[in-house]
Amino acid sequence: MRHGPGAKLALGLTMTLIALAACSQPPSTPSGEETDLPAQTGDAVAATSNEEQIRRGRYIVRIGSCHDCHTPWIFDEELGMPRPDMTRMLSGHPEGGPDPEGTIGPHDIALIGPTFTSFLLPFGTVYSLNLTPDVDTGIGTWTEEMFLDIFRTGRHLGGNGRGVLPPMPWLWIRNLTDDDLRAVYAYLNSIPPIRNAVPSPKVPEEVIWQLRDSFDRYAAQMPQEEWAAKKAE
Repeated sequence: MRHGPGAKLALGLTMTLIALAACSQPPSTPSGEETDLPAQTGDAVAATSNEEQIRRGRYIVRIGSCHDCHTPWIFDEELGMPRPDMTRMLSGHPEGGPDPEGTIGPHDIALIGPTFTSFLLPFGTVYSLNLTPDVDTGIGTWTEEMFLDIFRTGRHLGGNGRGVLPPMPWLWIRNLTDDDLRAVYAYLNSIPPIRNAVPSPKVPEEVIWQLRDSFDRYAAQMPQEEWAAKKAE
C-alpha cells in the first residue's frame, strides 16, 4: 500500500505522541516492591504545618494592629511623622522609657506617652507588655494554654492573675478562634527575643482587683462569638 506525504506526517505525529505519553508515565515496579520516589516525612509535614500556622499568626498580628501599642514608636525626621521602631518589634514599653507628660483633661479618656507604649488613664499608668519570647522579660515561659486563657478570661497567669488592663482590646481578641489564637502564639514565639523589662502598671493594687470585677461585668455585656463564649464558661 502506498502512502502519500500527509499519511506519513500523520503517522509520525502519532508515534511521537505515543512516545511522549509513555515517557510521562511513572515507571512500573513489580508488585510488593517500593519505588525510589521520595516521600514526605512526618517531620516535613509538621514543619510545613507549623510554617503555615506562623504565617497565619503574623497576618493576624499585623491586621490586628498589635504593633500600634506593643512596638515602641519613634519620630522619623525624614518622614516627618512617628512610626513603629521595628528594630524593637513587639518588645513593649522600653525599660526606663518616659511616661506620658501632663495631666488628663476633664473630658479625656487617656494620655499617650511618646513611644505609644505608656498610657495615663484616670486610675493610673499602664504599659504595653513585651510580647517577644524572651524568657526573663517576655512571654518565653508562657504556655499555649496560658496564652489562650488570657483572652478567654481577660486575666493573666492562665486566668488566675490580674485583669488585662485597658487599652488592651482583649474583649475583641477573645472572638478569635482557638486555632487563630494558637497561630498568634506560634508567631510570637518565632520572632527574635528582646530583653526588655517592662515596668508594672502604676495602679493601686486594690484598684487593679476592683477593675477586674468591673471588667467581668463589662465583658458580659459585650458581643462574643459562640465558640469563644463556650470556651470561657
